[in-house]
Amino acid sequence: MTSVLNHISDLLTGMCASDDVPMVGCWYGACQETKLDRWNYFVFNRVRTATASNNIDRETYYQVHVIHEDYIPEGYIDTVIKTLEKTPGPKLKKTSDDITYDYTFKGNSNMVVEIATITFVHPQKRSC
Repeated sequence: MTSVLNHISDLLTGMCASDDVPMVGCWYGACQETKLDRWNYFVFNRVRTATASNNIDRETYYQVHVIHEDYIPEGYIDTVIKTLEKTPGPKLKKTSDDITYDYTFKGNSNMVVEIATITFVHPQKRSC
C-alpha cells in the first residue's frame, strides 16, 4: 500500500515537470532549499487526524500550498485539485474549506509571491 504522504509527493513532483506551469519542486512541511532562482513550488503537510462521523473510522487532513511568483496562473488550482482527487492510489478529496490566498515578498525584493492553500481529506478505515 502506498503511503498518502508518498502519493501526494509523487503527484506534485510529477506536476513540476509540466510545461504549462513549471514548478521547481515539492517539499513536506517547509521548503528546505536556500537558493531557489524561482519561487514556484509546492509544500504539503498534515493538519490533523479526526474521528469520522461514524465514530469508528478516522480522517486525516492535508494541506497543499501552491507558491508562485507574481500570481498563480488562472485554472491551475483546479488542475492541482483534479490531479490529487482523480489519480489512482490513496483516496484524497478536497474539503469544503475555502481555498485561502496569502502574499509575501520574495527575499529582499519587491517580487510578490502568491500562496494558495488547499485542504484535502483522506478517509481511513479502522484496521481492528
